[in-house]
Amino acid sequence: MKNLSLIVFFIFFVLPSILFGSPKTGFNELLILTEENPDLVRAAHQLAISRDLPVSIVSPNKIMINVMSIEDGKPVYIVITDFADPYNGGYTAFYDEIINKVNISDSRVDYGKGRVFDYSNSGNYFQPVLKDFPTSTTVLMVPESTRDRVFLFDAFSGDLIDSNFIPSNSTEFSTPIHALQKANGTDIIVSDQIKDVVQRFDQNGIYKSIFAPSTGLNNAILDNIRGMAYRPNNNLLVTVGSGASANTIQEFDAGGNSIGPFISTNLTSPFGILYLQNNILVSCSSAPNDVSKYDLNGNFVSLFHSSTNLNFAEQMIQLGNGDIVVAAFSLPSGLVILDSTGNYKRTLNVVTGNRGVYLLGNGHYLTTSGTAIYELDSASGAIIRSLVTSTNFSFRFISEYELVNPTLRLTVNLESCPLQNNFKAELRSSSSPYSLIDSSSALAGSGIASTFNFPNAASGVGYYIVAKSNNSLETWSSNPQVFKSNFLNYNFTTESAKAFGDNMVNNNGSWSFYQGDINQDESINLDDVLLVYNDAINFVSGNAVTDLNCDNLVDLSDLIAVFSNSSNFVHVIRP
Repeated sequence: MKNLSLIVFFIFFVLPSILFGSPKTGFNELLILTEENPDLVRAAHQLAISRDLPVSIVSPNKIMINVMSIEDGKPVYIVITDFADPYNGGYTAFYDEIINKVNISDSRVDYGKGRVFDYSNSGNYFQPVLKDFPTSTTVLMVPESTRDRVFLFDAFSGDLIDSNFIPSNSTEFSTPIHALQKANGTDIIVSDQIKDVVQRFDQNGIYKSIFAPSTGLNNAILDNIRGMAYRPNNNLLVTVGSGASANTIQEFDAGGNSIGPFISTNLTSPFGILYLQNNILVSCSSAPNDVSKYDLNGNFVSLFHSSTNLNFAEQMIQLGNGDIVVAAFSLPSGLVILDSTGNYKRTLNVVTGNRGVYLLGNGHYLTTSGTAIYELDSASGAIIRSLVTSTNFSFRFISEYELVNPTLRLTVNLESCPLQNNFKAELRSSSSPYSLIDSSSALAGSGIASTFNFPNAASGVGYYIVAKSNNSLETWSSNPQVFKSNFLNYNFTTESAKAFGDNMVNNNGSWSFYQGDINQDESINLDDVLLVYNDAINFVSGNAVTDLNCDNLVDLSDLIAVFSNSSNFVHVIRP
């Protein structure tokens, strides 16, 4: 009987604790570890994928589960039950525990590498919602480090403008933290915490090169980097958390060349840099120096703030009255408000796990966290709304980007030519007789985004987009399109319905403009066939309008293409 009792005790009490034990690392501790060292998250993702386990789960009742670390050879997940306040009820668990507590059969489950299963039949529940009429001409860039891209928001209203301003790029991004408009230019630089470099993109979100260090990856200079700022001379400052240059701020010239450490004292895991009129503040994630103050030459002046009211300080801003607002990631978490001399005033803690902060033109705060991006009442901290209604995003620092003129980011493709060509983009009135409002020219095509600027356009007004090149068929957008805060992203290549009357052809999976309207009479017909035929029999070479496939030779392949479109009576379709 005694042996039987021991067996029963083992089965009902000991065995479950062995099979379904909880991780030793608690929720708060794991959040801090992974915020400072995101390599832990990447390693856990790889392990989960190798074992065919989810990297994230989001349920319709808004429970979010993300793999974050490894313990005893098993992936460790954090479970967040309150998006606005992750520390409220959050816990860590192994997968065996999760499937006993959460019904994943009605959830959105991401197994990594693009394998996403939305069992919730939620439709657009998990998709960002773009607002129609943001009101500012200044926009805000916010890196998102789960799916590695940069979002764009309106600086006055906070409305989402574009969820792919810099498109998802897992090749060049690993954990993007801070995006800045390049000094005296339109390019964008982005610090990456795991790649350990500052990457450079053009205004179309297309990757150009490593900006800093200009010589490429060098962990003796940059390792585990976070926030950035420009000096008045346009040199770039970058915070460094690990490696040979740990606890320093490194400086780079306008070409990304390393100058060396700008600040190397009184920093403990630095995150954010804030320029004031006569001083520089640097926030840190570890005590004792929550925020340190330096002069404009990088010399330590004093400890600006250190107290139990602020823990794990990240991005900072200064208000018009001189107060400093600090995004505090760890408990006691929230937006911590200090006076101009660093004395604690109060904390807005309705939203916790804060990383980025910005004061919108409407007087509300914008703040980011590991779960969403929120608009808050600046007096009470109450949530006005979640700017991104989808989940499983990890937003970072917030920074401004200036768009002087309404800017169209246009993506097109030609049916026969794999290269970019000179394109004209027109904006036409949304109502008959569809008058021309403005036009702009640029290189476009090959499915690569290109920028067209329209000084005569206005945000909040609908325009038809009309695109044409020297031998392609004039193609209209399916509906009038609206600039939002001087920005509009339109991609003709994703579906035929992007063109008015579905007037495009599918070329290897990319919807493309018809080619062959040589004389630009809005129809591909016998006249165009004869023009191509004459050049073909005369062996015309070089940059010829009749060279449809852009191989510098007019020949049978070009003739076949124009003849096919002529036979199908291809012509312009407009409203």
